[in-house]
Amino acid sequence: MLETTHHWLPIIITFYVPLSFFITYSIAVENKHVEPGFPYISYTGTTPPESCVFGQLLNIGAVLAGVIIYTRYLQGQFHVESNENRKNLKHLNTAAFITGILTIFGVSLVGNFQATIVWEVHLIGAFLAFGVGFVYMILQTIFSCMSVSLDRKIEGNSLCIRVFRIALCVADFVLFIILGIAARLSISKGPGPGISRLHWSSDEPGYAEHLVATISQWLVAFITLIYFATFYEEFKHFQMTAPQVTPRTPGNSVVPG
Repeated sequence: MLETTHHWLPIIITFYVPLSFFITYSIAVENKHVEPGFPYISYTGTTPPESCVFGQLLNIGAVLAGVIIYTRYLQGQFHVESNENRKNLKHLNTAAFITGILTIFGVSLVGNFQATIVWEVHLIGAFLAFGVGFVYMILQTIFSCMSVSLDRKIEGNSLCIRVFRIALCVADFVLFIILGIAARLSISKGPGPGISRLHWSSDEPGYAEHLVATISQWLVAFITLIYFATFYEEFKHFQMTAPQVTPRTPGNSVVPG
């Protein structure tokens, strides 16, 4: 039976998603659809043809993230089930899995519903990707810290990893607050009459606040990816077995293997 390891997936997604952003950013700047600098990530994928590339690349990224989230869930269940008196950790692991699925669903919405076309749906996707994504990080960090009391400990879940995850959560929270405040201030000032927010430049009102908001958004996205990368060390210590296909008889009874 095929056995596979998944420790390379957290590293792949950490490089894949920024590369996706750079590709769509390059296409958008080349076509003069956005101003060079730090536009919102969504603005680099809101106009064709980069919107098509943006959606496709984010869909692939969402699938990769989904595999990581599911693998992490299975890893957590394996360690928790050996401790019958730790049902709270089992529920915590399940809650993290559900929030993780909602997060990648949000990423898919962001990629497929452009900010300038279907703003309401795009905003829901952004909330799921960043807001619920932050909750996923919090739940995983709590699980990581509480799991040290398990009889069957998670190998690779070192003190350094746990402290680093806490630091990432704090940084993500601070940047998320800065993003919300700066975005609201920039919107209230606006780029000026008749000027699209896609072409906001430094000589227009609200640009400083706009720049703080966009840089914060990029940093929040990168922090989330770095958090996924922290699973690398733990994923090295187990392997997964592929599902086995078993034929059934006409009476629906399973044929013994």
